[in-house]
Amino acid sequence: MTSTCVANTSAAKFDYIIIGAGTAGCVLAARLSENPAHRVCLIEAGGSEQHPWISIPAAVGAAIMSERFGWGLVTTPQPALNNRVIPLPRGKVLGGSGSINGMAYYRGPARDYDDWAALGNRGWSYEELLPYFLRSEMNEYYRNSAYHRTDGPMAVSFVKRPNPLCAVFNRAMAELGFPYCEDFNVAEPEGYGYRQGTISQGRRVSTASAYLRPAMQRKNLTVLANTMTRKILLHNGAATGVEIQTAQGVQTLRAEREVLLSAGAFHSPHILLHSGIGDSAELEAAGIAPRHQLSGVGRNLADHPATYVAMDTVDSTSYGLSWRASLRDVWNGLEYLLARKGPLASNLFETNAYIKTQSGLDRPDMQVVFQPARRNVKPFPLPLGHGYAISLVCLYPHSRGTVKVSSNDPLSKPLIDPALGSARQDIDTLVNGLKLARNILGSAGFKPYQAHERLPGAAVNSDADLEAYVRSTLATVHHPGGTCRMGNDAQAVVDHELKVHGLRGLRVVDASIYPCLVGANTNASVVAIAEKAFDMLISAKP
Repeated sequence: MTSTCVANTSAAKFDYIIIGAGTAGCVLAARLSENPAHRVCLIEAGGSEQHPWISIPAAVGAAIMSERFGWGLVTTPQPALNNRVIPLPRGKVLGGSGSINGMAYYRGPARDYDDWAALGNRGWSYEELLPYFLRSEMNEYYRNSAYHRTDGPMAVSFVKRPNPLCAVFNRAMAELGFPYCEDFNVAEPEGYGYRQGTISQGRRVSTASAYLRPAMQRKNLTVLANTMTRKILLHNGAATGVEIQTAQGVQTLRAEREVLLSAGAFHSPHILLHSGIGDSAELEAAGIAPRHQLSGVGRNLADHPATYVAMDTVDSTSYGLSWRASLRDVWNGLEYLLARKGPLASNLFETNAYIKTQSGLDRPDMQVVFQPARRNVKPFPLPLGHGYAISLVCLYPHSRGTVKVSSNDPLSKPLIDPALGSARQDIDTLVNGLKLARNILGSAGFKPYQAHERLPGAAVNSDADLEAYVRSTLATVHHPGGTCRMGNDAQAVVDHELKVHGLRGLRVVDASIYPCLVGANTNASVVAIAEKAFDMLISAKP
């Protein structure tokens, strides 16, 4: 049942109201509505995800760049990055950022989750979270593995016909002495190899397609698309409902059991702050009446910083649009239209590596992502010309930032300052990553392609010059978390059951609850968080 408004506000009562139809929200809506006795409402600021830019894996660049599917968020000027303003793509569409992301499926090492439990978050160790990863997964490639299942809703697969340059990258990693990793989703993944993604039959898989769409015919599920959340309503220390904004005006929805906030690492704290939940002094200064003191809301923001080496070639082996490859490009388009196969069925990031940059580390601290396509000089949805690139990702950054309100208008954009590059260690890690990338790309296997290094460029060699390049190119890979941190200390926002400290009937369920940023793409862990949250909800006392 889908709607864009609730005409009769006096009758707008539900058991559960979920704010945000992103990765977590779609899981929660589908799972909770399995019980016909549950009246479930799912609120989404954006519209339908059923569009070619979203469903075609190779169109990921178009999906991320599209104003239609995103919030248009940017950082504040970043002092450590020459005061640059960095784009922060987030999905404003059913499926949220899972409808515009790169479709990579990677959970991260077991130690990441064991660290969560060690911080006092009971029930969040890797062993305790693994069943929720398994519950969600449908993976035909590891049928006899204890780390995979074949009967979940989220299809996970390898790209069936990776670009030949991926094998060259893999050989280069082997020549440098790195181990081969057959499965990146075991407890201790390390090394290089082909990566899996949430792609099935040539189409993107998101929690919107895998969980929500099958559930939308249920009469007990109301989906309010194109609906903004203004604030969460509180009464006597409990969340009682949600104030929403539609084309018809401001309306109120009532929650008789719980409000579940799943708006993501930027908007979940933003909504809490506009609801009067946060640091009271800061709220008063912004013209918002404080309702509940919780100073950690919007703090502890972390994201994965990255930089890259870009190579250009005359050779047309790489993915890309060009006159030289025009016949191939036409065939690839027909192949996809007729059989959902070929390069358009790929997310273009088919192999990578997780490595330790120094001895003594207990887990890989850098992701090396190979792109068998030219990195565009200017934004464009598909690769133009030919070449390849390596992105270096710092998996455990030390920089921490904030999300704050920009005004007392709940429909205004959040003020996001991730403080990128503010920690010296993050810059040093990426400088070392650039040196490694050059070693990889200088291997014998890449020689026949006669590539030219466009960026950083052959003249950029000293540590000082490489650092300057990092500061001029550093961006995130869109994995924010931690802004409604789970824990028991004074800066924690939710407890181990994801309940907001000091309030009843309100939980946060998304990447904002990360106690520590996982060294991985975030989609898989957010699905598992939502699955676990569902179990906690159905076991909760009415």
